[in-house]
Amino acid sequence: MKSTDLKISRAEKKDFPYIQEKIVKYCLDSENIEWTQFFVARMEDKIVAFGRIIDRGDTLEIASLGVDYYHRKKGIGKKMVLFLIQEAKRKDPEKPIYGVTHVKGFVGKCGFTEVKDNYPVYFDEKRRHCKLDASKISVMKWNGDLA
Repeated sequence: MKSTDLKISRAEKKDFPYIQEKIVKYCLDSENIEWTQFFVARMEDKIVAFGRIIDRGDTLEIASLGVDYYHRKKGIGKKMVLFLIQEAKRKDPEKPIYGVTHVKGFVGKCGFTEVKDNYPVYFDEKRRHCKLDASKISVMKWNGDLA
């Protein structure tokens, strides 16, 4: 894959059924999802990744990030995360950016650091309601570096 082949943009309403299907399949955060929150990465007009930015008032959260199974391990997820960070910073450069994940190694490569305490309490609630084992879910905060 050449980086020029990947195009990331705002999702369109017609993309939402695909996004919803993959969110269920990949056990991603489906709480209060709206198609207008999402961005999609396309190759040859086919969605290969998606993610959303949630404005929580005092923070921004990158959430519901998914990469199509057949396109993993190609750098697409990292490009998607970096794009979402840039969009979040453009939206509000003062708000901290968080993510709640079970793949902290991957997110760490994108400039996030695990936070064990001193983070907004709604992330604890999110961890408890995750379909995966809460002990494997980490709260991550972007450290300000575009990896």
